[in-house]
Amino acid sequence: MSLFQFEANSHTPFFLLLAFIGGFVDACSFVIFEVFTGHLTGNSILSMVYLAKLDWPMLLLSAVSICGFFLGTCLGSWQRLKNNSLRDYRFLIGLSFLLFTGVFALYFFAHAVYSANIVIFIISLSMGLQNGFFNKAGTVGIHSTYVTGMTTSCINAFLKNVQGDSSKKVLFLAVLSFILGGLTGGVLSVNYQFLGFSFVLILLALAFVYSLTINDR
Repeated sequence: MSLFQFEANSHTPFFLLLAFIGGFVDACSFVIFEVFTGHLTGNSILSMVYLAKLDWPMLLLSAVSICGFFLGTCLGSWQRLKNNSLRDYRFLIGLSFLLFTGVFALYFFAHAVYSANIVIFIISLSMGLQNGFFNKAGTVGIHSTYVTGMTTSCINAFLKNVQGDSSKKVLFLAVLSFILGGLTGGVLSVNYQFLGFSFVLILLALAFVYSLTINDR
């Protein structure tokens, strides 16, 4: 099997794009806001660091991110268990696009009501929805908003080296996509701040268009 041959219904390129988005958003969020928006581990540690420093505004921001991601994951998981269909793929990606559109509309056009806490909650909610709903490429478990679990699963798959098992290839490419997304997001946000971060709208638009091409065959 070639490196780029996968199960017919795995939609692997779609999930690789989601992993790229996950890394991109997490890197941008940390550069701009100094909190993570795509997983709980980093923010739990950051919360303790901010608590130790008695930095109450940053502690609140970190807590808001944790709450948003947790709520989004619950809602995404609930929707996946209730009705995991291609229509839901499109709805969730479209919703994420709208949520991020709201984020940039607040920042660029509504300074009077802009708040870092509101923005971080929206971003974390979107990443939680992605984490909760999009968790499998075919039969391969994927967490496209953080890399720790995928790396462990990838190492295990390579060590087992089961004949015909494509999971190690899928997971390896997902980890690589996440890292490349993080690098891209880091470079753009360091150099262009929110303007660079807004590139995520293009990525989400691509993901939505891609979801329209997916079928059940």
